[in-house]
Amino acid sequence: MAKPYVLVTPSLDSGRLLLRHEYSNALALAGLMVWPVPLAAVGVAEEYCAQACGLILSGGGDIDPAWYQQQPHAALGEVNPQRDELDFALLAGAIALGLPVLAICRGMQVVNVAFGGTLIQDIGKQCPAALRHYQKAPRWHVSHGVDIASGSRLRTIYPEGNGRVNSFHHQAIERLGQGLQVGALAPDGMIEAIEGTGPGYIMAVQWHPEDLWERENAARGLFRQFAEACLKFQKNR
Repeated sequence: MAKPYVLVTPSLDSGRLLLRHEYSNALALAGLMVWPVPLAAVGVAEEYCAQACGLILSGGGDIDPAWYQQQPHAALGEVNPQRDELDFALLAGAIALGLPVLAICRGMQVVNVAFGGTLIQDIGKQCPAALRHYQKAPRWHVSHGVDIASGSRLRTIYPEGNGRVNSFHHQAIERLGQGLQVGALAPDGMIEAIEGTGPGYIMAVQWHPEDLWERENAARGLFRQFAEACLKFQKNR
């Protein structure tokens, strides 16, 4: 059987579309074929989804708070309307077709907003007692702990119920969207992972497992679990 193709949303840098090699290497190791999606695909997102077996919502900049009916906070970072439109269109197409979804950092926030949730626009300004969630350390370094929810899919990857993760976000989930459940919490109570409660596979983490997989078994396990869901989808299509 051919390896499953998975769509991956791009990052933007000075007008260029970028796919960090850490994503492609981690997905290749898990037995998946990487299919980067251009911004121009927003009008045909469902057609892209119809030809794929999974979706990765990658990291990136802030989501325009208009998507969750808020005004922009003074500390809101750079937003890109085209990236927002692409991410939400691809996620809608994936949900409609039952594609497995793995969402990372910004991607987790996209999932939460798509399900009706809201975001903390800047942790430092709005939650001054919180931990540092944008670490000043290499991306492969783990900076804080997480407690894994009992009964979650994530618990099968972290059977001991806790772990340590890297952290590169200044926004976080405020109100959890409907149809989602918490998969992990940071010690300060910030939501670090969410999962869909429906029959499909929707996993979202606030950390960056693509930067940890060479050193962390749990990060490799997360990509393997996603790959298994993609293979199952491919067989049952």
